[in-house]
Amino acid sequence: MPEARFRGPTSDERVRVVPKDEPTRVQTRMRDAIRRDSRKFGASDPRVLPGRDVVGNWIPKDTVLLNRTNIVNNNITINYTKIVNNFGAPNFGFLFAPRFFDGGHRRHHTLIFVNFFYPYYFSDPYFFGFWYDGYYPSIYTYFGWCPGWVYPTRVYYAPAEYYYYPPATPYRYYSTGYDLDYAGADRAISDIRRAWLNSDIGPLSAHFTDQLDIRVYFDGEYSYTTTTDDFYQMTLDTLATTQTVEMDFNDPIWISSHETFVTGRQVFYDLDGDRSVVYVSFRLRHLGTGWYLVAIGTSRDPIRHQYTDFRYN
Repeated sequence: MPEARFRGPTSDERVRVVPKDEPTRVQTRMRDAIRRDSRKFGASDPRVLPGRDVVGNWIPKDTVLLNRTNIVNNNITINYTKIVNNFGAPNFGFLFAPRFFDGGHRRHHTLIFVNFFYPYYFSDPYFFGFWYDGYYPSIYTYFGWCPGWVYPTRVYYAPAEYYYYPPATPYRYYSTGYDLDYAGADRAISDIRRAWLNSDIGPLSAHFTDQLDIRVYFDGEYSYTTTTDDFYQMTLDTLATTQTVEMDFNDPIWISSHETFVTGRQVFYDLDGDRSVVYVSFRLRHLGTGWYLVAIGTSRDPIRHQYTDFRYN
């Protein structure tokens, strides 16, 4: 299993400026990489159930083969078609049981075979817990329609928090509220919302940089850090299997003069046409002329966190 190309937390601390054209370059590189994979592996026959999935699980004969052209919720079908037309068909097939919970019980009792863009999930369809020894939960595990875990070589554990303050400017100027890029932060948050509501990864990935890894939180607790490439592909999988209909954010918390943290509530429909609610958080950092995603969190309950707004301290 290939290891991800991590920068690491100490490298993140040294990043002060991101070149203005880098977000466009990063988006192009990640999009083209997925397109190459789609062509390389070829389109699988949607009517044929293979004998094994990509991690070697035997596929029982009674497994449901997800037919993307016959999804109950028509809006999700349209979104999937839009994504496939842009990126090509996903071809990494995994066997799993969707992890929706209804009154404490699993909603699906049938194994399902689905193709995804991200090749490094680990699927054990017969284990239904949140934690699996040796592996880490996938970023969108609360969204239900993705295998439960990712390989440990695709993540690293660095729980220490890092708060970004530009060293060249005295802190006393920030305490007055001057020079804060309110407009830029608002645009970045609006881009995140627009990406999910339109099932378009472009506005979100405009806030990615190869110079930073992305921290992942569940229920307000740090879990691991991964690369923008892995985050990009897992996000694309979730956009292709859900339809977000509401996404509302609370007022941003300014952790420092160049970092904001925002929590929100996301309402979406799944491939069964059922409505679900997930609570989300995003942390953004201002580097140079742009705002860049440095952390994401998800929870089934409103997110609790330790951050306070430096403007009021």
